Amino acid sequence: MKFRNLAFFYLILDAILIAISSAFGAVALLNSQVAFICSTLILFASYFGYKSRVENKSVNYQLSEQELELFEDSEDEQTQELDTQDSNNKNDKKLAKFRKIDILGAFKPLRLLSYFILIIAFFVLLRHGILEPIAFLAGLALMPLGVFCAGVFYGRK
Repeated sequence: MKFRNLAFFYLILDAILIAISSAFGAVALLNSQVAFICSTLILFASYFGYKSRVENKSVNYQLSEQELELFEDSEDEQTQELDTQDSNNKNDKKLAKFRKIDILGAFKPLRLLSYFILIIAFFVLLRHGILEPIAFLAGLALMPLGVFCAGVFYGRK
């Protein structure tokens, strides 16, 4: 999914959220918009962080011995029957799986800053006595719901 499509999709979801939460009053609208903006910041920070991480890894990536064997062409493999190719493909997929857990993407500065902004916004609303938990959670819940809907909608294309 392209960034422009993702941004447009979330603008539509935000318009729907504004229409629904404005029916419950200005405080509910404020809470839902603060939560939605913070969760959108987290989403886009995660998107850019993981995108740059994948781009950097793809440029600097060195193939292991097992992965190099997957890309080597041999005359014997080209002459095998379809049945043996299916079983080889299953074995190749098992060899190519990455076994290394990488959590560095979770600790990008922009993403951490976005979470910090969310926490500060929550405590500011709480401090001023205008925190509406249901509206705040509705603004936060729209992000995972939007990711699910975007996956379903753009997955069909």
